[in-house]
Amino acid sequence: MIEGRGSRHHLIVVADVEGFGDRRRTGPHQRAVRDGLYDVMETAFAATGTAWESCYREDRGDALFVLVPGEVDKAAFVEAALPVLVTRLRVHNDTHPEAQRIRLRVALHAGEVGYDEHGVTSSSLTLTFRLCDAPPLKTALATSPGLLAVIASDWLFDDVVRHTPGAAPATWRPVPVDVKEIATTGWITLPDHPYPADSSTGAGRPRAGSGRVVPRQLPGSVRDFTGRAEHLSALDALIPPGPDQHDGRPQSVVITAVDGAGGMGKTTLALHWAHRIQDRFPDGTLHVNLRGYGPGVPVTPGEALSGFLRALGVAARAIPADVDAQAALLRSLLAGKRTLLVLDNAHSAEQIRPLLPGTAGCMVVVTSRDSLTGLVVTDAAHRLTLDLLTEPEALDLVTGILGAERAAAEPDAIGELVRLCARLPLALRVAASRVAAHSFLTVTEVVAELADDSTRLDVLSDFGDEQAAVRAVFDWSYRRLPPEQARLFRRLGLHPGPDLSLPAAASLAGLSPASTRPLLGALADAHLIEPTAGGRYRFHDLLRAYAADQARHHDSEDDRDRALESMLTWYAHTAHAADHRLYPLASPIPTTAEPDHPHALGDLDEAWAWLTTERANILATLQQAVDHRLDHHTVLLARSCRFLGSAGSPREAIDAYGAGIAAANRAGNRAQEAILRLGRGEIAGYLAWWDQVQTDLHLAAALAEQIDDTPLQVYGLNDHGLLLLRQGKFDEAVRWLDLALPLSRGLETRRWEAVVEGNLSVAHLGLGRIQVALDHAERGLRLRRQAGDIVGEAAALTHLARAWRQLGIPDTAIALCRDAIAIGHKTPLNRDETIAEPLDVLATCLHQLGNTREAIACWEEAVAVYDDTGYPNRAAEVRQRLHDASSSQGD
Repeated sequence: MIEGRGSRHHLIVVADVEGFGDRRRTGPHQRAVRDGLYDVMETAFAATGTAWESCYREDRGDALFVLVPGEVDKAAFVEAALPVLVTRLRVHNDTHPEAQRIRLRVALHAGEVGYDEHGVTSSSLTLTFRLCDAPPLKTALATSPGLLAVIASDWLFDDVVRHTPGAAPATWRPVPVDVKEIATTGWITLPDHPYPADSSTGAGRPRAGSGRVVPRQLPGSVRDFTGRAEHLSALDALIPPGPDQHDGRPQSVVITAVDGAGGMGKTTLALHWAHRIQDRFPDGTLHVNLRGYGPGVPVTPGEALSGFLRALGVAARAIPADVDAQAALLRSLLAGKRTLLVLDNAHSAEQIRPLLPGTAGCMVVVTSRDSLTGLVVTDAAHRLTLDLLTEPEALDLVTGILGAERAAAEPDAIGELVRLCARLPLALRVAASRVAAHSFLTVTEVVAELADDSTRLDVLSDFGDEQAAVRAVFDWSYRRLPPEQARLFRRLGLHPGPDLSLPAAASLAGLSPASTRPLLGALADAHLIEPTAGGRYRFHDLLRAYAADQARHHDSEDDRDRALESMLTWYAHTAHAADHRLYPLASPIPTTAEPDHPHALGDLDEAWAWLTTERANILATLQQAVDHRLDHHTVLLARSCRFLGSAGSPREAIDAYGAGIAAANRAGNRAQEAILRLGRGEIAGYLAWWDQVQTDLHLAAALAEQIDDTPLQVYGLNDHGLLLLRQGKFDEAVRWLDLALPLSRGLETRRWEAVVEGNLSVAHLGLGRIQVALDHAERGLRLRRQAGDIVGEAAALTHLARAWRQLGIPDTAIALCRDAIAIGHKTPLNRDETIAEPLDVLATCLHQLGNTREAIACWEEAVAVYDDTGYPNRAAEVRQRLHDASSSQGD
């Protein structure tokens, strides 16, 4: 340390940790950061050959200042210290958790420093601290992906840095510094993310305050910008190359159109990015809010041009009156320059085109709710569409607004807040800021206010500032829609599911699909809905709530009811048609109405694809039919949910059947109620819900007897037998199945006779009557083939295989199982019966023959099928056999 009184000349170094007081840093974190700060500084000094012990140092908590002895070569120090600082910061951050990582601001100056018994003081020291506190330096670090931002005084840059090639003077940029009593110029460099080299920086570059007009018109960016890393990278990649960087081929103006729905954060992204990179455009940054959407009249091209020309130093009297002449003058002024233009909130390509530069080097970023397809097609604009934040990004945004401590106190409530705000940035900011502004208000309380769909938009719009009200932001887009588009938008708000197809949208609109398609395209261009794969459309929950709200305000109850009836008719009819494709031999429930534009379905695969794609919508429309007591739709939709038993959702199928049973009961339709009870009982049996099965079978039998319906009586007798089979009560099962067999002959092209024969085979096999079981199985297979029941054929082959295995002929059983599995792989239906069951029998035969390895593979596949189809009890039985075989193999 330097001791004594007097005055000495020093290189002055001030280092300050960014965000040291962040509430996410605990006491141990801050101590680790301070240790790291000293480590990186001492290592950097050592690299310059400067002994740390020879320097005067003072600790300022989150900062440190060091006085370098006067005899140290300043140029060599700057040249050597900055790269080492970057390296050591990276090493520190790579070996410490996030809360202990360091990003550093460093200020450099040189001058006289006075010493006395209290320490040190001087105007040079004060200036260095002011440089370190300068807002341009803080902004430079905050918007840089790097770890270090350095500012040098005007004197140090001119006398040292400018003459030191190793310090890369062309990558330093002048900035005004106006902090407290200090008003001067500083020079900033970002060592690990340098500004583009500018050869004029070292000698003749115009200085701040020199009189040259370099507009920097960007409004402030948000403090807690979060996420959008991919979009920022995409914008970075579009920055035009400098004159010494391109390959000599003709270059053009780079235009980027950032589009997305209202409240998506387009302006926030554009401003954050522009602040971050505007130093790469040394000739200025121009900005205008074109007011394409929002309060006020949209800005005309002439108004925007006049503003730009004045910002570029053109006197008002020298600005032409004609818009074309103004545009030509702007192109002339920007020719050969590197200027960034941010055209915010545009409503059309026509509003933008007159504002475009004419030569390479400039970059234009446009934000709009419109897709600006014309700009993409005719002006080669790059389109960058913003979607909702990802869940981690949304959580980060809320945490940043609330602070880590409050966020950590209510993690579940914050997750629900993110869900209710649909990950829309504006809604998240509104809700989180409401909590942050009131220390007594909890996230849980705000979530409770948002939980009501009918008032959620009101909660998110309760502000005097119209631009911060979610409803107002949506209004600005809605009001620009022509009547036909606005009407369709309102109708889409009545749809209860997560997405919808063109035909479904047409059913709501009461139009043909051909007439609906261009309206959907226009809504997508306005970012009021979003096109997705497979020709489908969706919009997030807040826009859906807004659309439904508009429907309540602008459409009569009769109009809404007609739209709902049309949509439910379309879904019920199409689901019923798909169900009939999957189960052509089953007795259908008759439909009550046909939609105006029926949706044609082809073969079984197309029907299965439609049902599984529309699964969430079918369940949502079923619930809507229940809520509105539309029993005829409820019954039809419920019956069409039997595919869920093969799609891994047997519990959802049971719930759907329950809704249909209640509706059929209210309507007094005993046949439909019996059919639905038998369907529910069958699936409940697979889940081993025996009480449910008993109840449904008993009531279905009573209903069938009341209406003297023979097919229903057969279904009921067979299902009683099946229940007893699964419970191992084979004698009782045979009695019920023997009653069903004579009644089944001739029903549904003898398919039900085949079903009963197959179940009798299983029952007799359980009683040890192998030959009788074999006879029933062979008749069942023959009848299945006669009926063209492909799915049932796989089950019949499995019945036959069980009998041959019991007869001690496993090779025949193996061949039959392989045939059944081959059929099963060709159909998505009943995979538990067509794939898992024959795999189980096949594995048992293979294990019996000593082929344990292949048997284990078959059992593993069977377990996977049962798990996938949602039958855990059956999976557990096979899993036990698998465990026993694996254990014996290990022994």
